[in-house]
Amino acid sequence: MNPHKWFLTNMDCCCLWVANPTTMTDALSTDPEYLKNVSGASKMTTDTIDYKDWQIALSRRFRAIKLSVVLRRYGAVGMRAHIRRHIRMAEWFERVVAADERFEVVVPRSFSLVCFRLRPGFMDDIAVEALNRELLAAVNASGKAFMTHFIVDGKFVIRLAVGGAMTEMRHVRAAWELVKEKANELLASCC
Repeated sequence: MNPHKWFLTNMDCCCLWVANPTTMTDALSTDPEYLKNVSGASKMTTDTIDYKDWQIALSRRFRAIKLSVVLRRYGAVGMRAHIRRHIRMAEWFERVVAADERFEVVVPRSFSLVCFRLRPGFMDDIAVEALNRELLAAVNASGKAFMTHFIVDGKFVIRLAVGGAMTEMRHVRAAWELVKEKANELLASCC
């Protein structure tokens, strides 16, 4: 999981989820006597979590502090609201794409990711792929939005991912208007 993609965290922070932390810390542990936790005069404690064994090297930066600060600032409720807001915007985008007969949603939306393509009925698959490559290039060249592509079941698709910290519904609407504008231009020039 990359928190910088959706959890309001800067780059260079990732999460590692493990089923059994002991297996990981046993593998990474450097446990000389002088680093052991001591409780009282001579009693070792097993209740203490020693985070020095939760990373590859002791000399690395403490990258998790970025995520820790965000989680403390927003809390679980705030993070859920942030993610749900993006999902609602992506749901709207998916609906308007599906409602436009020139487009198709290639796979059902996943969270805030919408995979779609321009699919005029009068073109063969090769022409449709070329048209979508041109559409993606035109949208990105505008500088007003940035989208990526993927291949799904052999089809070139355009991906819109709603996830920026400052993204509002007006931005998603503007992205849809831009997609339609560029599609109109491309369809007018090819027919």
